[in-house]
Amino acid sequence: MAGKYSRNKGASFERRRANWWKKLGWTDARRNLTQYQKTDGKDIDNTEPYVEQCKVGKKINILSAYKEAKGAASSKEIPIASIHYDGEETLIVIGEKDFEWLLLCGELEEDKLEE
Repeated sequence: MAGKYSRNKGASFERRRANWWKKLGWTDARRNLTQYQKTDGKDIDNTEPYVEQCKVGKKINILSAYKEAKGAASSKEIPIASIHYDGEETLIVIGEKDFEWLLLCGELEEDKLEE
């Protein structure tokens, strides 16, 4: 029984994540259902340039989740792990170099807007 509950909980979290992406403008975001035929580390489709691995529960191995996303990402994609501990807010784990790139891109865009 615990296995089915855990799968349903994970699927529900993936649906929430896909809807979150849609709200942000990735209108074709959806759960990657092919992941159940093969393990590829990508839980949500159509979120380019991001590759997301979703984990929900009481005990989550954050590094393992991030490594799954990183293993599925091409050199032009940004791996992220969405971590949701029971009863807490969702955390997004991203590598330092990718985070730095995102910050610098944001600053460059703001600079362009001020011109």
